[in-house]
Amino acid sequence: MKQTVKTSRTAGQLEKMFRELNVHYFNGELSEPIISLKKTPGAYGHFTCGKVWQAGTEHRYEINISTATLSRPIEDTTATLLHEMVHLYCMENGIKDTSNNGVYHNKRFKDAAEAHGLHIEQHPKYGWTITSPTEELLDFIISEGWTDIQMEEKLLLSDFAGPRGTAAGTGETGAPRGPKRPSSYKRWVCPKCKTIIRSTKMVKVLCMDCNVPFELTE
Repeated sequence: MKQTVKTSRTAGQLEKMFRELNVHYFNGELSEPIISLKKTPGAYGHFTCGKVWQAGTEHRYEINISTATLSRPIEDTTATLLHEMVHLYCMENGIKDTSNNGVYHNKRFKDAAEAHGLHIEQHPKYGWTITSPTEELLDFIISEGWTDIQMEEKLLLSDFAGPRGTAAGTGETGAPRGPKRPSSYKRWVCPKCKTIIRSTKMVKVLCMDCNVPFELTE
């Protein structure tokens, strides 16, 4: 997949990722939501608990991926998308996975998420919401050839202020920032064309376009 540097391509990439994750982890049974790109300070994304989009007689849920964190490593963006897909799965299967207006994630969410490719840790305020990819999900991302999204929207001071200058609550269900497990992903770059690839172990890979070996960057 080409590196993503346009919002239209970003939306298309996320929609494609949703469909492939849906098939891989949910047997293609999730209804397709609208995937939106909005800046959501304090959260990586969110899922609407109602079908807020309408086109004719069709109604859909929304999964948002925050434009302020789009340029994170693709494994983290994928984990956020899958996190929100688990909320969609719980909604469509009558599983009450959150409380406190969708902010606190309970053990039912943890169980559902860990059954669908995610590793979940507990946040002291938001519950079982700290999200990272499992080794199996990392392998799936590599097999699909997904690459980082090379863009994001910068946060402003005004993004963190309510109408009277107080901190604005987000209400999003995306995982807040928290402790992160060291990634087992190894990142390689071609020194000439700057193409980036990832692997889960040490490898020797030659860029066939430039005829030079990829170099380990992290």
